[in-house]
Amino acid sequence: MSWHTAKKRFQRDLNKLPEQLRVQWNASLNKQYALPSMESMAVPDPAKKRSTGFDVGLTAGDLCYITEGEKKGTITTVFQYLSQVDSVLMANVTEKKLLPPTRHVQNQTSHYTDYPKFVPRSHVRLVGKEKDENGKIGYLVAEEVVLKGKYYDDRYKRWLPRRFVKHHEEIEIPWPSPPLEFEDGELSTLEDTVFERTYEMQSMARQPLPSGVIDELRNKYSKHKKRTFSALHIARLQKPSMPLSTEQKIYLAKQQQKQATAKPQPTELSEEAQALIGEKVAAHLNSIDNPYMLAHLEALSQQKVPSPQQQQQQQQ
Repeated sequence: MSWHTAKKRFQRDLNKLPEQLRVQWNASLNKQYALPSMESMAVPDPAKKRSTGFDVGLTAGDLCYITEGEKKGTITTVFQYLSQVDSVLMANVTEKKLLPPTRHVQNQTSHYTDYPKFVPRSHVRLVGKEKDENGKIGYLVAEEVVLKGKYYDDRYKRWLPRRFVKHHEEIEIPWPSPPLEFEDGELSTLEDTVFERTYEMQSMARQPLPSGVIDELRNKYSKHKKRTFSALHIARLQKPSMPLSTEQKIYLAKQQQKQATAKPQPTELSEEAQALIGEKVAAHLNSIDNPYMLAHLEALSQQKVPSPQQQQQQQQ
């Protein structure tokens, strides 16, 4: 990565500021001027969609024909496309302007100087070059450009759309070469190193570290890995028991008394009650005439029913 790319990190980007802060920042710049006639650059319009020169079919290095203004009818080169104000900066298109000392260039001594003029994109037309049979170069002015398809341009290291003249789509205007070629610096990374994969996808099924490395990083005999609790640990995990007041003890005693009186304890049946139940069951069985029901009852009588105590033991 070159210094030209890295220094952008330290530049102030007004588009990232809220609208109120952007207005306040521009107002503070105007107050620093020595003369009232000194004006700032064109203020970006946040309502406009931000785009690049490749999205509108115009970039640095293109030849353009000026249709309005003092330079009308001239063909010049584009220096930069400003999407914030939808304008271009072009060669030999300047205006006299008063600038503060903060914007003076090297060896500038006067406030009144030639400053690049913002030309609206609607006032320029893209120009393409073409050669005839004799090798003479001619210029083709496109009223409007249509972007179709994409191809990978190795000069820009990115995918770019193709430019065609509207209503004459058999004529293609190629993109110009980059005005500044990228140069490798001391902090630049080689292209082969950039595409080299130096990481692995991690998941719960595959641990990022081998199993043998964990014992080297952590003490496997640490007391924190023991799965047994001492009396001190158990005492810390249990909350302290608060003593009951006299009113609480009286309330709990009354509740226990209510539960004891509300649910009577079950008692065993007397011999008279058992004899009465047996007579009723015998009379009902003697009244059954269905042979299949009698065979079923006979099979049930052969089975032994466990006592309640035995049933509780089986459930446990």
